[in-house]
Amino acid sequence: KPRRSEDEEDFRLRFIQAGIMTTPELSVLEAQKEIGSFGERIHRMFGMVRDLLVTKDEAAFAKLFARIEKYESISDNMEIEIGKYLEHVSDAHLSDDTKGKIRHMMREISELESIGDACYNLARILLRKSESADDFTPEQNAAIEKMMRLTDNAMKQMLETICGRREEVSIAPTRDIEQKINDLRDELKLQNTTDVNSRKYGFAIGTMFIDVISECEKLGDYVVHVL
Repeated sequence: KPRRSEDEEDFRLRFIQAGIMTTPELSVLEAQKEIGSFGERIHRMFGMVRDLLVTKDEAAFAKLFARIEKYESISDNMEIEIGKYLEHVSDAHLSDDTKGKIRHMMREISELESIGDACYNLARILLRKSESADDFTPEQNAAIEKMMRLTDNAMKQMLETICGRREEVSIAPTRDIEQKINDLRDELKLQNTTDVNSRKYGFAIGTMFIDVISECEKLGDYVVHVL
């Protein structure tokens, strides 16, 4: 059996390939595990985006970008397949509680797929920057690193919720991180306007910088919607 790190590069559901379980409740449990696996995969994708930020070698950058593209397509497939499975489970006679869980899970997979899109958008902005003559200033790099660290923390909190016992995990820390992300974005937008006006750096690199910051903020919103 290949190691999971090799395995994950292909699209394959890990928990629900066996079809519908004996009871809808068990099927929902399997689907929840699959959503946990989906979340972990999306978190790895964000890790690749952070690596892209510090990858200067052209060939290594191209290879990493291709992996992110592949993950984006896996993310689309996972949303569709888990959604189809949940629709199939919905055909059974279900308790109101199970119906509610399925509705919530449908929302989770849609938001996880949106996080995958945001990761891909970030990668595309960084590709655009790598093809331009401009580079981020040390201050911009530090600000992006700070924003990505906050975003990564929000994703870790999200994983704890979707992989653990939801009712035992407070979403307050995630909301707190989201507020910090919003505040940082507002602060950096103002700083960027000042820096561009005082000719600290050009308009083009300032725009790419704010695109990265705004995409991280959007990603943070999707994370909160998962919960």
